[in-house]
Amino acid sequence: MTTSPPSLLIVGASTRAAAASARRAGFHPVCADRFGDEDLRRIASVVAVDNDLHRTLETIKGLPPMPWIYTGSLENDPKFIASVSEQHLLLGNPREVLRKVRDPFWLERTLRANDLPALRVRSVRSLDALVRASGRSDGGVQATGECWLLKPTYGGGGCRIAAWTGQLPPTNERFYLQEHQLGTPMSALFIGRSDASELIGVCEQLIGPAFGAPTEFGYAGSIGPIAVNDRTRELLQRLADTLTRESQLRGLFGIDFILADNIPWLVELNPRYTASVEVLERALGHALLAEHATACGYRTETVRERPTLHSIIGKQIVYATRDLTAPHLESLFESDGHTPEAPLIADIPTPRSCIAAGWPICTVFAETDNSEGCRRLLASRNQAVLLETKKP
Repeated sequence: MTTSPPSLLIVGASTRAAAASARRAGFHPVCADRFGDEDLRRIASVVAVDNDLHRTLETIKGLPPMPWIYTGSLENDPKFIASVSEQHLLLGNPREVLRKVRDPFWLERTLRANDLPALRVRSVRSLDALVRASGRSDGGVQATGECWLLKPTYGGGGCRIAAWTGQLPPTNERFYLQEHQLGTPMSALFIGRSDASELIGVCEQLIGPAFGAPTEFGYAGSIGPIAVNDRTRELLQRLADTLTRESQLRGLFGIDFILADNIPWLVELNPRYTASVEVLERALGHALLAEHATACGYRTETVRERPTLHSIIGKQIVYATRDLTAPHLESLFESDGHTPEAPLIADIPTPRSCIAAGWPICTVFAETDNSEGCRRLLASRNQAVLLETKKP
């Protein structure tokens, strides 16, 4: 007798990648997100699609009880997570964990207390007072002789980050200042368990307008796995073990960092399924959501796959450069071997839907044996999508 796979509720801004991961882990995904893309509807039950997920809360809570996970940027809304968890079993980090790991001041204190690399963070008021005391009027960087980034406390995807030049942030949102470290933007994916954390892999991040992102620090994609030297790997492991121990992190989590002279400088911690999961799953052959569920105390029947692949996988979000109407993108890369298991294009919008400038159109993928070739192939596919949007 064949039994149906257990359902897994996935809630977040975009859930397609996590839905594919859920299927690889032996779950049937039930998804609520802001886009409801064409390819998501083929692999998951889509229960609610709304630009404001709060308006779908009662629908989500009205579903039969099932395990659930959240994707970005719901970690910024612990109250919402707690509310959903009243009905559904959370496989992930609850609000008491989020209050720690999403607090940049807690992160800096914890890293320094454990003799780990830590970027300085400051309140906007403290550095503004320093600028005013200097008597200079030419901005924060010049007045202090230091470089800082103005960052939203509840941000995601690199949005609303700017170089700080003495400007005060909007009054309707909380911001802080973080020391600006030059280097290569990277991310590391871990699985936190009760005793320690396991490093799954490291990815290079594609950040900013050079990769089509609409803002200077906007996230555009990931390439991985990337090899790092022993010193970097040891520091990353110590970082993750320390934060896991001090906050009780469980399951999948990501560390975004700047790599400079082989030292990983933590930028932020994402305590949930991250954008690099599907990159590393495809490259390494892991069913990572099965391992995530087990780390969170939920047993699955999926056996951990052994890494048998040696490819470099890349993904890149294609952003609209102008207001446009979505074209038919489904068959764009069919001749290149587009398959449901390893798509070359995903997050496909409904044809004729409206997409505003700066918003994602879709995601493209590449598979090569080196990161530079992967970067070139992604750029080519990114351009092919943009050309398709210009056809009458």
